[in-house]
Amino acid sequence: MKRHPAHVRRLRQRGFSLIELSVVLLATGLLGWAVASGYGNAAALQDRDRARQSAESLREGLRAFALRNGRLPCPDTGGSGWEGDAAGACASGAEAGWLPYRSLGLDLPPDALRAAYGVYRNRNATGGDADLAVATERTGDAAGTPGYRNARDLVAGLAIAGRQALTTAHVRLTGDDAAEGAVDCAANVRSHPAFFIVVPLEDRDGDGNRFDAPHTAGAPCAYAPGTALRSDRDDVVAAESLDALAGWIGARAP
Repeated sequence: MKRHPAHVRRLRQRGFSLIELSVVLLATGLLGWAVASGYGNAAALQDRDRARQSAESLREGLRAFALRNGRLPCPDTGGSGWEGDAAGACASGAEAGWLPYRSLGLDLPPDALRAAYGVYRNRNATGGDADLAVATERTGDAAGTPGYRNARDLVAGLAIAGRQALTTAHVRLTGDDAAEGAVDCAANVRSHPAFFIVVPLEDRDGDGNRFDAPHTAGAPCAYAPGTALRSDRDDVVAAESLDALAGWIGARAP
């Protein structure tokens, strides 16, 4: 019977062979990577869940503003937290910018956490006045009466907006790279919402700001709510359809 040299037997008796040690180190490394990766994914999902909650809270604030004022707020294009530009003017055609937190009665968050906002504004001479950021009398009430330029007039404006054709000229939602088609603001316009909100998280597309394509604080286009998290995007979008807002206000307006 072949006998191993004594020094080989002693090495084996001391512990792992080199092959066994390599296997142990590899397994330990994989376990560490899995733990770290799982923690990172869990943290990202928690951040996204908080962003969803924030977006839903902001949507409720916009609904309440619309019910109270008979219109939706103008975007904050001056960065002050209030509606309009630096002078407070809501320029005709300004459909996208920052969410006007202060006009909603909210504290202005840090710049990195500020949401983008878009509102449908289309005063079409032939199709009717669907500028949802301007209080307009659309139901024939006389000035000074309770129904003059109130929430019912906004409901009428939402109905007008619903009859207007899809176009790239106004606030819009595109696809989700799934059932709603490609995320393409030029070639895949899916709907005109009454408004949308974009809450940013990380700068996953590496363009130097926290919004991921196709979003910026002035872009009138957002991908569909529920669009999947991906390596190059994690923005959370909430939007209110024209019909949904009309129904919500109609159930509450006097």
